[in-house]
Amino acid sequence: MRIRYSPCKSNTETSVRASAGDCLEIDGTRYDFAAEGVRWPKVAEETQGAILEAFRDAQSELWITVRRFYSTSGRPVWDTGNYEEIKI
Repeated sequence: MRIRYSPCKSNTETSVRASAGDCLEIDGTRYDFAAEGVRWPKVAEETQGAILEAFRDAQSELWITVRRFYSTSGRPVWDTGNYEEIKI
């Protein structure tokens, strides 16, 4: 699984946790992704913007863009602008 964050300055912090089986938990809500593919054309709408994009590449690796709120000043360390590999 690879995750890229879309940072949003806020007065709250988003909690993001990945777990085995292509599951992602964002602020306590669990999202499961099927192993054979991701068919979720309205993912942003149906997750209230928590997940902006989700797809699998030709090797079946899951790629996700998550909206992440932060309250610290300056650019957060996790905001690289790139997809980062998440190892479970």
